[in-house]
Amino acid sequence: MYRDIEERYLGIKTDLKQLLDARLTGRVREGNAQASFSVHGDIIYQVNAATYIYDMTAQQLADLLERVQVILDDHLLGGLGQDMWALAYVAEEYQRGTLNAFTNLSVQSPVYASQTTLSALLSSPAYQNQIAAAYVSTYSDWVGISDKARADLANVISDAIGRGVNPKETASLISKRLDVSMSDAKNIAQTEQVGALRKAQWAETTWAKERLGLNTGLLWLSALKPTTRAWHAARHGKVYTVENVESFYAENGNKYRCYCSQIPAILNDKGQVVNEGLSDRLADERKNWEK
Repeated sequence: MYRDIEERYLGIKTDLKQLLDARLTGRVREGNAQASFSVHGDIIYQVNAATYIYDMTAQQLADLLERVQVILDDHLLGGLGQDMWALAYVAEEYQRGTLNAFTNLSVQSPVYASQTTLSALLSSPAYQNQIAAAYVSTYSDWVGISDKARADLANVISDAIGRGVNPKETASLISKRLDVSMSDAKNIAQTEQVGALRKAQWAETTWAKERLGLNTGLLWLSALKPTTRAWHAARHGKVYTVENVESFYAENGNKYRCYCSQIPAILNDKGQVVNEGLSDRLADERKNWEK
């Protein structure tokens, strides 16, 4: 998905360059050679005393910004409806999560293995409803990315025209703002894909309990990277309810840049993982990371 995002932003830059080359025309007003500096966001750019005068009315500026929005939407929201490009990646991760949950529970429980088939899971109304919910969330995220990029670029273009920043510097600043937007888009993509994988595991954990009466929980597996947040690593090897995990990811930005996973586990009467050896090994991993 990252490569697709990079290609889409390259397309945005290409289309915007063509648009701005055609629309941002004018002339340099002569002045002294003294230069000043202006700050836009966290980027500093130079403004010469000999400012640039754009041949553009207020209506032409409005038309230009509207065209900018169309370009952003074409690339970031391409394939509206069920064919939206980003949905395919999310749906693929949700299917992978369902397959992983099915495999894990089948190994742990003969009852589950004898009563459940993967094809039945993937065609169930509950599964289809989850995919539909994932689409709504994904679409909303990307509309937000497109709208924020449009607002950023509108500020840059309007500010440049008002201050008389020449077209070359304006194009450079636009490119930098798009790089920031692309970074945000990649963060959203990672959150969406990993989130879909997790939610599929959570859903099957709940459904197995409701359908078959199995005592299930979620075994937390942290990535245990050097950058892993301590309160994420502290959960490694422990068992949680689906509700607890959902609450955790709804707070304090925990869902962002998180590479932890949770797998369905069959629990004993004490609410512990049946495989005690696995629990001990994961506890040792957690202690070693903390050291």
